[in-house]
Amino acid sequence: MSGAADAGAAGESIADGMSVRSDEQATRRRPPRLLLRYLAAGLLLVIASVGSTLWLAQTAEYRFDQQSSDAALARNEQILDELTLWAGRHPTWDGVGPELLELAHDTGRRIALVGGDGKLIADSAPTLPRPEESTSTFDPLEEYAEPGTLQLRLHRGIVGPFGLSDAQQAALTARAADVRACLGESVIGSTVWATGRPVVWAADDAPDCGRTRLDTPLPSEQSALDDLRDLTNRCLLDAGAPAIDRIALDLSSTSARTELAFRTDPAATDATAECLLRAQADQASAFTAPTVQIVLTDLRGNLRGPFDASPGTIARLAIVVVVLLALLAAAAAIILAPTLRSARKLEAAADRFAAGERAGRSGVGAKEDLAHVGAAFDRMSAEIAGHETARRRLLGDVAHELRSPLTNIRGWVEAADDGLGMSDAELRRLVLTEAGRMETITRDLQLLALAETGDLAVDFAPVDAAEVVRSVVAAHLARAAAADVALVAEVDGPLLMRTDAARLGQILSNLVGNALRHTAAGGSVRVGAGATGGTVRFEVIDDGEGIAADDVPFVFDRLWRGDPARTRSGESSGLGLSIVQGLSQALGGSVEVTSEVGAGSRFTVFLPGSPD
Repeated sequence: MSGAADAGAAGESIADGMSVRSDEQATRRRPPRLLLRYLAAGLLLVIASVGSTLWLAQTAEYRFDQQSSDAALARNEQILDELTLWAGRHPTWDGVGPELLELAHDTGRRIALVGGDGKLIADSAPTLPRPEESTSTFDPLEEYAEPGTLQLRLHRGIVGPFGLSDAQQAALTARAADVRACLGESVIGSTVWATGRPVVWAADDAPDCGRTRLDTPLPSEQSALDDLRDLTNRCLLDAGAPAIDRIALDLSSTSARTELAFRTDPAATDATAECLLRAQADQASAFTAPTVQIVLTDLRGNLRGPFDASPGTIARLAIVVVVLLALLAAAAAIILAPTLRSARKLEAAADRFAAGERAGRSGVGAKEDLAHVGAAFDRMSAEIAGHETARRRLLGDVAHELRSPLTNIRGWVEAADDGLGMSDAELRRLVLTEAGRMETITRDLQLLALAETGDLAVDFAPVDAAEVVRSVVAAHLARAAAADVALVAEVDGPLLMRTDAARLGQILSNLVGNALRHTAAGGSVRVGAGATGGTVRFEVIDDGEGIAADDVPFVFDRLWRGDPARTRSGESSGLGLSIVQGLSQALGGSVEVTSEVGAGSRFTVFLPGSPD
């Protein structure tokens, strides 16, 4: 059999193409928003990365680079040194405020002193917080190891009772000037101790020039030396070590000390040196300000801002941001430029399509960006172009199908009016035949439209499909006998399923009728049914003329003809196979066809087969 003679063209209508307005075209020519969004996202990513890095640096306590940290430590050491000098000449911290302000101004640091009772003594910036991590104990009498020798000493500012008055300093300074003038080039060096005593060193063979008198301790110094000796001997006695006879100021050129120094008689041992240092601290405690808590921070009280970093770090970060933005811009150009070119091709193709050029193609190559989108557009364009052609062909075919009977009726009526030989009975029979043919075409078109739009009424109920097959075959036996074609039903036993029995019968009736029309005398048509899993399969097989391979994809199209010159027998509307496909889909199934010219065709309908 051949479905070519009964198949029709698909007639899906589409909306008219929308006109392309000039303002829309102008909008498309603006800078691509995708690129702008990409750059904006990149900028946000860079800012977020830098901000996160700074935040991590803040929370990890790495606030400045190494150079800034070293500078801060050096300024702290300077502050502690100056405060120790001040403490060595003042028994209390009263009046230290001006000194703190001056040091804070010179070093750029915030300085605060807190007494042992927790009360604030002085603060260069009293409104700033006092962070615990920036607070430490400051003891002016704390010992330190002298670099090189690692000998323990007190700070040079701790002078105790050896500090000289202004008058004493003036007198000794004048003597030292006379000594240096007398010695001339024999002077090796000179200095002034923190106590206020000037010291002049000369060569061993140099004349005295008053150096003996200059180096002789003043009465206050001698009294302090005697007291220091007694304190040292008390310590040595407790330690079970030999006592010393005297302690003198070490003014010799061999020691060349630049701070208060002593020598003992006999020479100092380790025990003597230790007791001398302890005695010096005990003696100086009455003349030195006590231990306090000191707070050293930056000028903001170590408050950290969101971008608290050194100028060098900020400059490096700025360079990194600029470089990253440049890289992002280059990446955007490399990545997006091909995509934008493909997008412009698609845009131009869409404009042509909207203007009515249905056969237009995107022009996007298989290796270009958006190749899949371009291929989808091309498929859509080709399909819609095919639909347009089919729609026009459908309209022509429907007009032809309806024009033929109308023309016949008009001719017969005009002939009857002219009194040409046709009886009224014959005229009525011919008119009724052609009217029935037009009614069949319109009815089938309406049925097909309802099936395709999903508005077809379907009554699902338990059905014995084997009985439906046998009923359809029985209804066509007379026609098959008239055409000398063997029509056989190949079903055994009941075949239960849930479907619409009337629609199923209509599907099988259309397929059997189509098979009988295209099977020559002496041929056969077999109608079978069977269940496989949850699917019921119906087959209508004939050994008729068959369908050409090129025509098989179009057999279910409405009013499509494989051979346009073929005339209709008047027994069919030409929509039978299209109705088969529509009803099969309405029942939740599908239909397939296989055929070979001269060997026959096989139509198979698959429907869900689970009964209640």
